[in-house]
Amino acid sequence: MDYSFFTGAACGLLLLAATRIATGHKRRDSRWLLVLLGGVFVYLLRPLLNDQSALLDLLIDIPTILIPGAFWLFCHQLCSDRETFPKWGWWLIATQIAVDLASHLNLHHFFYLLAQPYKLGIIGAGLATLLQQFQSDLVAERRQLRIGLLIAIGGYMILVVCAEFVFGFFPTPPGVPTLHAVTASLLAFGACFWLLSLSPHALEESLPQSTVAELQVNPDETPQPPLDEAQCALLSQLQQHMEAGGYRRTGLTIRELAEQLDAKEHVLRALINKHLGFRNFNEYLNQYRIDEASRRLADPQEAHLPVLSIALDIGYRSLSPFNAAFKRRHDKTPTEYRRDQLPAS
Repeated sequence: MDYSFFTGAACGLLLLAATRIATGHKRRDSRWLLVLLGGVFVYLLRPLLNDQSALLDLLIDIPTILIPGAFWLFCHQLCSDRETFPKWGWWLIATQIAVDLASHLNLHHFFYLLAQPYKLGIIGAGLATLLQQFQSDLVAERRQLRIGLLIAIGGYMILVVCAEFVFGFFPTPPGVPTLHAVTASLLAFGACFWLLSLSPHALEESLPQSTVAELQVNPDETPQPPLDEAQCALLSQLQQHMEAGGYRRTGLTIRELAEQLDAKEHVLRALINKHLGFRNFNEYLNQYRIDEASRRLADPQEAHLPVLSIALDIGYRSLSPFNAAFKRRHDKTPTEYRRDQLPAS
């Protein structure tokens, strides 16, 4: 009875959150978050469903099988601005789904032993995505979401997967299912309270725009408030510092930049994000770095310099991130750009 009560409460809250996200964030791409919520909903409800035929049981279990992959995809969608999900990641998720399906079909005991560690690996990839470039993230609401997902949701998912693996070999202690339902209810309530009350624009500020919204967006739709005197002074100081070559420091972080400017880090983050329009500090640095690289690659007097030397001079640690940033700007590699700008005579 206790399990049914708390499971019902958690499922009701999840439905509320999913409805709010689906109707209130139409211009944001929230598909993987909705898949994740749907999977958790079915996972919590699954023990209350009577056993049906093997095929029907498998169909009911499919949404829960999608949870680890949906979590990783949602984390990537949340944190990786305009970067496509890697192809190898799709293969890993597809393999996890196949192994999990084989485990549910009881094809071989080996698949059950492999399924749980594989789930942990996919969830761990999502957690690693949340940690990646956390320091350079300029969107305050998204940084808060990263922390919440990392500690509460990701941590609890790992605990649940480990518990499932252990209790697959040993009897489940009394009270554990109820404790699980209570914890799920508290997490669902906390998520709803945060996203619907404390920070209602967190997802709106964090998720990427949907394709339709990108076509319809009006850049003047949400004008930013004017800068006050202190912000104007900091903006002027920031621009002078960067134009003087401040971006060339290798490994420069926004914390170090704030110290150089004698400014508060959160104020500088908000300035670059809200008023300059950058969601990631590295992309802000790339604007200056790629501008300089483009000039130098088109300069006949520097045609003798290797591309790597220019990349190191402007602050990159290696050639790979420089090539990636340069290609995003010009849709060609630095070598191709130089060849076009300095044709052989």
